[in-house]
Amino acid sequence: MKKREILSLICFLMLILIIIMDNPIFLPNQVLVAADLKIYFDSIGLLIGAYTIINGIFIIISGYLTDKYERKLLLIVSGFIWSATVIFYLFITQYWQLFLERMLAAIATGFTTPVTISYIADMVSQKSRSKSFAIWGLISAVASVFASIFALSFNTIDFESISGLSINEKINYIRTNFPNQLYTWKLPYLLLGITALIITTINIFLTVEPKRGSKDLYLKESLSDEMVKYTYKIRLSDFKNLFKRKSNIFLTINFFDVVASGLLLAYIFPYIELEIGINVIDARVLVLLLFAGIFGLFLGQFILAHWGDKKVQKGDVSGRVKVAVICSILTLPFLLIAFSMSPNATNDTFFFNAVKVNDVGFWILWIVYCSFLGIGLAFTMGIGPNWYSSLIDLNLPENRGSIVAIGSFVDSIGRSMGAIMGGFIVHATQSFSATIFWSTLIFGILSIFLWVPLFYTTPKDFEYIHNILKERSLNLKEQRKD
Repeated sequence: MKKREILSLICFLMLILIIIMDNPIFLPNQVLVAADLKIYFDSIGLLIGAYTIINGIFIIISGYLTDKYERKLLLIVSGFIWSATVIFYLFITQYWQLFLERMLAAIATGFTTPVTISYIADMVSQKSRSKSFAIWGLISAVASVFASIFALSFNTIDFESISGLSINEKINYIRTNFPNQLYTWKLPYLLLGITALIITTINIFLTVEPKRGSKDLYLKESLSDEMVKYTYKIRLSDFKNLFKRKSNIFLTINFFDVVASGLLLAYIFPYIELEIGINVIDARVLVLLLFAGIFGLFLGQFILAHWGDKKVQKGDVSGRVKVAVICSILTLPFLLIAFSMSPNATNDTFFFNAVKVNDVGFWILWIVYCSFLGIGLAFTMGIGPNWYSSLIDLNLPENRGSIVAIGSFVDSIGRSMGAIMGGFIVHATQSFSATIFWSTLIFGILSIFLWVPLFYTTPKDFEYIHNILKERSLNLKEQRKD
């Protein structure tokens, strides 16, 4: 990769990272938002669900645009929309205003997934796609953690001092006793919005557009000539052909595997603060993040992604799909055990207040809880890189942004279902643990049934795509001779 390309990739991804911090900034401060705007988790659930749906719709739109126009242009549009939107959060005083602003932010973030996946696919060799997406997943995860910590650095409310109240009563208590701290959820958005505006402007001058298909094995040699370009563009008629390959159907329609993760992602911070009863900066949470980082990021984002790459390189064309299926199955027992433990730091209990322990016992069971949760998250994170790589491998360069967008849109439906249903169930039951446990069990089992058929469909579909690319490679070589 040339120096200009490396610099371009850094600038491109830096702006993407800031934009995708949007949700990780919002989620940790849900309690502050609820207290500030006088709402509860049923309204928060609707907000998160609507955000996810709008985000998914614009992923579809941007997927088509990604395959038709320059990724650089789409990135710049997204950057300007997002930075302008979040800067105006400073003036929000009512729920409807927040709802409208979050929908605009969802439009901007909707551009990021297909644009990023398509851009990386044309920058990194086909042999290492799962690994490259795993590295991107790691960087994204680190950025999300940073965003959450950054958001929480403005939140000084002592959640451990609030005990013996229901979830809604705790929100009312915070509203009454911490009125001068409620607005602080807006400050991280203001600072990152200004930063995004600056980096968007820099991208106008520094980002370069890579050749489509230039890193595919069959096209790499033909497209090495600067005068030869991959001229194929997506057409609306392509959409009906995408799903003639059964693998595309099974890879994109499975929204069941993200319902529980969507619910968990939406309410992880209120779960820690209001149900477990500890501040996010507490040492016990740092241990939780350490275990999740060790198991989730290292095992899930690297070992399992590398395993998928190796299986394909050894000739097993459905190897990445097989790894994704294995991850989908193994994530269930670990997450179910973790959420059944249901720790509560305010009264030193586990298993829904059934087992009371002393300080030493709490730490022992806490580490066990963190280990099961970390391993479960590792298998969950192992699905993503192999899923993205399979979608890329099973589709032509001019269709990849669109198929990734379709899959991401279906995922957004699943995540929004988790957030909306979870918000109402938590509001009714006043329990995050039970809500997450049952959603993980039910939707996790359902998702497995849509993974298994891929064992039989991917070999034929891989061969179909590779034959087309071989033929196009010969045509491009003829262009070089001419």
